This record gives sequence, structure tokens and C-alpha cells, in this order.
Amino acid sequence: MASPGVLPGGGAPRLLLWLLLLQPRLGQAPGRESRRPTDAPHALDIAPECGRPDLKIMGGKDAKAEKWPWQVSLRVRRAHVCGGSLITAEWVLSAAHCISSRFYYSVKMGDLSVYTVPNTSVEVPVRKVIVHPEYTHFKTTRNDIALVQLARPVNFTATIRPVCVPEETFRVQAGTTCWVAGWGLLTEAGPLSHTLQEIDMQIIRHERCNPLLQKAMKTSRNLVLEGMVCGYKDEGMDTCQGDSGGPLVCEFNNTWTQVGIVSWGYSCGVAGVPGVYTEVSFYKNWLVSVLSQAASLCPRGPHHLLLLLVLPLGTLAAP
Repeated sequence: MASPGVLPGGGAPRLLLWLLLLQPRLGQAPGRESRRPTDAPHALDIAPECGRPDLKIMGGKDAKAEKWPWQVSLRVRRAHVCGGSLITAEWVLSAAHCISSRFYYSVKMGDLSVYTVPNTSVEVPVRKVIVHPEYTHFKTTRNDIALVQLARPVNFTATIRPVCVPEETFRVQAGTTCWVAGWGLLTEAGPLSHTLQEIDMQIIRHERCNPLLQKAMKTSRNLVLEGMVCGYKDEGMDTCQGDSGGPLVCEFNNTWTQVGIVSWGYSCGVAGVPGVYTEVSFYKNWLVSVLSQAASLCPRGPHHLLLLLVLPLGTLAAP
């Protein structure tokens, strides 16, 4: 896994739509570990069962079964193109730049393999995709968020469960250790991983991250804006093409909350250059609005869209 971004040595940002035009190459996963935060955002659950699992990204390590049960693979013709996260029984959160109107998508979940594994994984067709109406990648990527509605709800199991969505007022603090997982490239020019990879990241707020990206990309334009958050581990340890749309999650009292969506970056794994994530809490009201409207148009019962405030509002402190 390494961070989606621009061509090595400079140039304009490149998003990952090329993955939607090419069949991804599949490769082997190499093999790392760190600490988790002790405090995390007190979250507004879109599903009350969220964030409680019964968990290589570039420079990362193989994930373990049932550790990240919300992690999904967004697919075209049954081939992986992007990541995503299950937030209810029939809705998946991903990145807007992963979506093209030219393709029919499906979502695979329930195991660690990028391949479809009989009797283990579940692959569900997509009914509808809703991209944020103000998504753009002009000068810099903005509003890089999308909701994917499954053709049918899935049953929750030990390996299929939703992640929690934070309240709008929540902002993850700089220095917090969070985690990201995906099936993206193992090296910038290398293959996709066969097995779900994971890596821990240190959070960097957009105010400090923006100058780092400006320096790397040799520009004075503001690139990292409000509604974005950054993560950094070390040189060669990052998200990369194929990881886009996947969740950046933090833990609080054994409950996992999604704070970011893999969005863009400068190359993959460059020393001192963070990857950029869409900050989920910034878009919480939009998410709830879309899901509420969908529920009113096609009600399926309260368990498919239950908004439950489980804890008082708070902030995520660095460990």
C-alpha cells in the first residue's frame, strides 16, 4: 500500500481513475505492527452494531481474519479497483474519484483475499452510486466521497460488520495513531496485493499537512483543505493505487470509528510526505441526509438506518 498522488519527481496530481480502465495486476503480499490510540471519537452510529469486530499496504503487514470486518473491495467485472467500508447493511462508503458512470460495480466483503473465495466471501451487485454533488479534482481534490447502495442488504457475521461514523463536530487530533487497510499496490510500480494489508498512521491536521504537500509538489496553491486530514508513517509505508476509497479508522474503548477515506497524495511512500484522506466527520450531515432520503423512498425497516447516539460528544486524543 502507498499513497495515491502525482507522478514521481513532481507534476500535477493524478487520481486513480486509471484503475477503472485497466484490469488490475495481482501480486503477493509481503509483510509490521504498532500501537493503537487509547482514546477515539465518540461516534454517532449509523448502525448500532458498528465498529466492533468479533481487523500490506505498501510496507504493511497481512491483516488478520475478523479484524477489519467493514473492509470491502469495490469491483468492476469482479476485479478490484478501489476500497470501501460497510456503514450499514446496504450502504458502503468510498471515494468519489473511484466512480465512473461507464461501469457497473459490485462489492466483495467477508474475507482477506482479493479473489472471490467460495463459502467465505460475499459479492453483491451495486444498485446505486451517489457521488458528492460538489466533488471536483480541479487544482486539488475536493469532496472526494461517495455512497454505494448494495442491491440487497447483507447479513452481519464475524467477518461482515459495519464501522462507526463520527459526529460532525468530531475532529481527530494530530498525533493520534489510526489504521488503514487495503489491497492496493505493494510498491508504486508493483502489483496489487492478494491479501488485505494493514498499516498504522500518525494523524496530521490539514493546516500542517498543506505546507508539506506544497513543498513536495512545488506549488503555492492550497492543496490540503478543510474536510481533509492526513496520515503518515515512514518512507515506503503508505497507501497507494488500489487503496483509494478505503477507511482510515481509530479505536475507542474497543469500538472502531472511521475518520478518513483514502483520497490522494504525492506519489507513494515518499519520505516526509503524508497521504491525504477525506475527513468523514466533515460530511456526516450529507451522509445522514442521503441515507435518510433513501430510507424514506424505499423503507426496509428501522434496523437498516438506525441513528443512535451512543456516547456524548468528544475528541480523539493522541496516545
